[in-house]
Amino acid sequence: MNRYKATLILILASSIYIISYPFHKTFIGGLVSSGSCASMIGGFADWWGINKLLKKTIPKNKQKIFDGLSNMVSEELLSKNTLKKLLNKYDTSRLVIELVKNNDEIENIKNIFKIMIKDNVKKINKNELFKITSNLILNILKRTDFHKLISSIIEVSFKTEYKDKFYNFILDELILYSQRDDFKDILINLIIDARASYEGESKRKKFVDRFKGNNSLAIGIQEKIKDFLGNMKKPDNENRLLFDKWIYDKLDDFKNNSDYKLKIKNWKLDFLKNIKVNEYINVIFENTSNKILNNEDLYNKPFFIMDNWISDLDDNLDTQKRVDLFFKDLIYKFIDDKHKNVGKIVKENLSKYSDTMLIELIESNAGNDLQLIRINGSLVGGVVGIIIYIIKYSIGVYI
Repeated sequence: MNRYKATLILILASSIYIISYPFHKTFIGGLVSSGSCASMIGGFADWWGINKLLKKTIPKNKQKIFDGLSNMVSEELLSKNTLKKLLNKYDTSRLVIELVKNNDEIENIKNIFKIMIKDNVKKINKNELFKITSNLILNILKRTDFHKLISSIIEVSFKTEYKDKFYNFILDELILYSQRDDFKDILINLIIDARASYEGESKRKKFVDRFKGNNSLAIGIQEKIKDFLGNMKKPDNENRLLFDKWIYDKLDDFKNNSDYKLKIKNWKLDFLKNIKVNEYINVIFENTSNKILNNEDLYNKPFFIMDNWISDLDDNLDTQKRVDLFFKDLIYKFIDDKHKNVGKIVKENLSKYSDTMLIELIESNAGNDLQLIRINGSLVGGVVGIIIYIIKYSIGVYI
């Protein structure tokens, strides 16, 4: 709009100058001629300057302009300190809470999440998956020395606190079993069999008869077993130490016995010959995929956890402060690490502009202001021309 105004004023000033020039000897003619001439000169000067700026100066200094804009954005408008100060004005924990609580798109996100999972499960190439998984499992089994693996697991287990826990667990289970009625019945049957075999020997019969019946004898044996096993729970118990030694001896024998190695190796070879990896993988895949496709809780679980976490966060100011510090620390580190890319991004986007595009961009954003310079040049020039003419006329230059 201002372009047309400036051009119209320039044409008008030029026309008035041409028309009034023949009368420049008179006061009014000279006044109009001087003012229109100065207005015309000012308008032409500004028109030439603006055109030179747009057509010559800007394209010639395009890289300098881009560098200046890039530095202005990265060092002033979006400097590290500016971004950090802006971030400090906000409580990021509250932003997270409001974002989740007031987000009407959660249900849509759930549906998209569900569709993505189902589509990806259905798109899986089963044959390719089975082939890759089968080869991987078989290669692992072939490379694995099971004899060494078993030995290492047992040895490591016995060097941890779990060895004592395992011992005590077994002893507790044996104590519980030894006090059961069915175990007592077994003892009674053994006592009856012993009595029957000892009846022919009077001394032994008398020895057995000293006990008050089979039931009492069985109960007594149960108590003895309970005491014996209970004592074995003590770390310094002689029988426990003997059992420890026996276990370690058996482990050494297992580690160094070539027969065990050969048996385990042969077992592995037989296992590899007969194992149907694809069938197992297929069963596992079908079961897993069916659970994934039909289990609504699977899709809702992440959002349920998120809702609970947000509710807890909303009620706990201390947690909010920690979350705010956590997010700000992450963002500060991101700013420090990635801020150097701000200038690069600005330059990359500016480099897409050709000379013509740059001129059009400047004209579209600052064109009106530039044309306003032409208007002002013409108007100010006209006023200055009139003032100069009046001064000259006053001192008698044209007289």
